Amino acid sequence: MKINAFASVLLLTALPLSVFASEGYYGAARLFHADQSAREMDSSSRPGVGQFVSGHERERFYNGAFAVGYQFGNGWRTEGEYVLRKESEYTSGSTAFPDSFNHMKTDVSRLMLNVYRDYQLGYGFALYGTAGIGIARVKVDGWQGNPSRDYADSTQDNFAWSLGAGVSYSPIERLTLDLGYRYIDMGKVESGYNRFTNARGLKDEQMKARLVSSEVVLGARYLF
Repeated sequence: MKINAFASVLLLTALPLSVFASEGYYGAARLFHADQSAREMDSSSRPGVGQFVSGHERERFYNGAFAVGYQFGNGWRTEGEYVLRKESEYTSGSTAFPDSFNHMKTDVSRLMLNVYRDYQLGYGFALYGTAGIGIARVKVDGWQGNPSRDYADSTQDNFAWSLGAGVSYSPIERLTLDLGYRYIDMGKVESGYNRFTNARGLKDEQMKARLVSSEVVLGARYLF
């Protein structure tokens, strides 16, 4: 009886170790809830219109991502991740024209290179830390006051970086579930200049912001 109990303990502790010690390629799919913010909108160019007025500067939404990576068998893994395109809209105004808000529309996708470090806890559980760098492709356009008063669109490829942490669980061999948090900075973005005629008759207005996102991520990965 004691031998059987000892063997059972060995089996329970050895299985999780083999899961995270395995080496090979994996594929992953992720669903996440993002709290994305357009910060520093007060840096927008809107001369002669009084003081900046904050509007709707945060968007909350669900999105998805896919990744292909390699697990080295020593607690480290690395991957390439593509985050699906997502449109958002943010607003800001001015004291001189309180009914003429800027509506900044963004269309964002990301391509990231992520590195992970797994720390085994036993019984199929592990903690992980992650960091990533990559490119955020951002298209920005929008309008002021009404949709006929539009800004020229602008598409840019920004340097993006991320930091995060979470917990993993392996219910069966080769399959791992992840739940974690990550912070992403996608850099400064801007629209083109106004295409409408403003009070000065100039093309000198431009919407600007810095895009950041806080994401709660649920994922599944399969080791081939």
